[in-house]
Amino acid sequence: MSYNTKYILSYCNRNMVPLRVELQLWDYVGEQFIVVNDNQYLQDLEGKYVVSNIDGEYDYQRDKNSIEAGANPFTLSYQNDLGKKGGCIRATSAEMGFFEDLQFNIDDLSTSDETEIRCVFYYNNEIEWIGFVYPDFFNVAIEENPLINLTASDRIGALKHVDYEITQDIEDKVSYLDIIRLCLKETGLELNINVICGIYSDEIPSETSDADFEGYEKVNPLEHAFVSEWRLYKDIEKKELHDCYTILKSILAQFNCLLTQYKGEWWIVNKYELELGYGILFEYDTNGTLLGISRETMPEVYFSSVNVGAEKISHPAGAKNTILLDNGQDMIYPLNYSLDSDNELLSSVEYWTAKAGTTSETTLDIPASYNGNGSISSTYPNDIREVKIKESNITVLSNDTTNFAPVPDKVIGNSFILESTKFKVVTLDKKKSSFTVNVKGTGKPNTAIMIGLFMEIEEGNIPGVKHYFSLQNRIDIENNYTGDNRFVLVSDINSSGQITVYPFGFEDKFNSLNIAVEQEWNLDINIAAGSQQSYDIETAKFFVRIYPNSAFKKNTYNPDLTEIHNVLKNFTITFKNDNQNPIGTVFQTKLTEGKFTTPTEQQTAFYGDYQTFGQNGYFYAYREDSLSIHYNASGERLKNWYTNSDSSRQPLLLHSLRQFTFQYGKAHDILSNIGFDMERINPFAHYAVRCRSEKKILVNPEDDYLQEKNSKYITATIGKYLNSKRFVFVEGKIDYLRSHFEGVLAQIRTNEVQRQEYIYSYFEQGDIS
Repeated sequence: MSYNTKYILSYCNRNMVPLRVELQLWDYVGEQFIVVNDNQYLQDLEGKYVVSNIDGEYDYQRDKNSIEAGANPFTLSYQNDLGKKGGCIRATSAEMGFFEDLQFNIDDLSTSDETEIRCVFYYNNEIEWIGFVYPDFFNVAIEENPLINLTASDRIGALKHVDYEITQDIEDKVSYLDIIRLCLKETGLELNINVICGIYSDEIPSETSDADFEGYEKVNPLEHAFVSEWRLYKDIEKKELHDCYTILKSILAQFNCLLTQYKGEWWIVNKYELELGYGILFEYDTNGTLLGISRETMPEVYFSSVNVGAEKISHPAGAKNTILLDNGQDMIYPLNYSLDSDNELLSSVEYWTAKAGTTSETTLDIPASYNGNGSISSTYPNDIREVKIKESNITVLSNDTTNFAPVPDKVIGNSFILESTKFKVVTLDKKKSSFTVNVKGTGKPNTAIMIGLFMEIEEGNIPGVKHYFSLQNRIDIENNYTGDNRFVLVSDINSSGQITVYPFGFEDKFNSLNIAVEQEWNLDINIAAGSQQSYDIETAKFFVRIYPNSAFKKNTYNPDLTEIHNVLKNFTITFKNDNQNPIGTVFQTKLTEGKFTTPTEQQTAFYGDYQTFGQNGYFYAYREDSLSIHYNASGERLKNWYTNSDSSRQPLLLHSLRQFTFQYGKAHDILSNIGFDMERINPFAHYAVRCRSEKKILVNPEDDYLQEKNSKYITATIGKYLNSKRFVFVEGKIDYLRSHFEGVLAQIRTNEVQRQEYIYSYFEQGDIS
């Protein structure tokens, strides 16, 4: 299945350059009207013409239909998200007008699918633009031979309403390029991606230098820097993701880049390099495969005749420029703490490993009551699956036993049925950690869900030697659980003998052993390495094991119990922050030369370096497992960044902010509502106004000017740049038929400016000072 051309308009601009509009339909294979007699066409009961395909195959020459253009066959528009050169996204759209006929009419175009009709525009037989025709933007006058007006778009704006999609297991290590690629695919357009972004990191290994490139120039940070997809959640617990538009803007702001479509491909270009006029171009296909590397130079375009009504506006310098690194939500552990699955098999619980041969399963049927022997008597339906633990160990006590705990705390070490992935113990000072354990479940009174929370620590000076500690609830001499929760060394956690774990016992809340109890437990735990230990928690990892249910039994305690079926809803570990743990880091510049008050728009980045220091402001440490941290392919944190124009090693966001400040640090001209003749627009060109003026011709140093016989001065027409200023494209539209552009250009500024730079912690939602 593919897009095939159904309607085609071929025409030329005023300079006889061939232009072409093709309207393509998904899975279109051609059609013909059925003639019944005397050129009468067969219609159905609703009056629609009945059509059929000749052979079921598409033939471009046979099955395309020519259409007639109106006064505006095709006008392409670029819309800047801010309306200023500092904007990150230049969305594109097209306005078209064609006359209706028997084959081309608004009924035939009717569809509810925003990606069913694709528009492809060709300039000089090369693709100039691709987009989709909006099904709800058709309009036609009710008259003979009416004009149909269509609107098409690249659907970048639609990404505001499309959440990022996790197609498989969520990735802890995904490249920026892959995130961008997945977001852009949600437009429905599968286009090549071009990147110019010359910001480099010492932590990303360079390639081998050759005659064309230095080794570091062959590294695209968007391809070789990696992040966690967990940061893309607005709410991890509810599994609510950010929309693709917000995610794209965040990454673009982080690298001081803009995104637009040009010549039927996506382009991501660093805005500072755009104004410099050159950069290293990386070309990728729609799947992210590198196609080539080259040096790109932005062309210069000149114009002279300008429409009446154009304005030159002086935009003030940006007195304050800000990028906020938003750390996002704190991670909750272990991965898939709610034990979600899409079927009843325990092996389908993501990020957990089920032991072979287990009979336990996930279920939508939650116990409501039990029989005396422990079997389930009745259930109620649930919206999500929970883990039903069907295995059990019942310890039979002698009937004269009087001093025993409500539930056992011992299990066979190798009898676990489910194990989580390991995760690092989170600290703020690398010495101690505080966290809360939350457990929810449903079960039979006087029985327990048995869970082992284990800590794995490597011996300090002996790599590979590991010690294991189990969280235990200490029992007093009267066999009561004290709530004194501690990690105790376990010699062999995989022993075939007994080890101690944590029992989560169900209370007899309703004074009936047969009514199922929904119960929640919360444990506050604080840990630190002992002064005499040769290891510390900086290298520690946690993991969780779930064991068979457990209970005691004797003649007066669970006398009829033969089986246990308890249900585990979730096991959650939430690491605590101290009162000074920030939710983000502010990177900011303020101009120190002159008096300026106008700030630029604050930008927000989802990712950045793990910041350990401040600058001209208060800085506080934040969690080392922050989801905002980016890494190289080996998992090493990135921290030392540089560019070809700034070799100082700085955080990425400080380099991006410096570039932005240089672009806005001086007042710059804006040419608004400017219009001039041009066959096509290049969104990455440098534009210059070529003025025409009359000048007397000097013939000698005494200021004698060449004159005619009648004593009139002889003058010559000369061309020069208007004050040697260059401009970059901001937004606008181009009418290809009339070869005319109207829009906004902004003056290029790349000067270094006097400024004060700040890096400080951010604690509350709201305005940043």
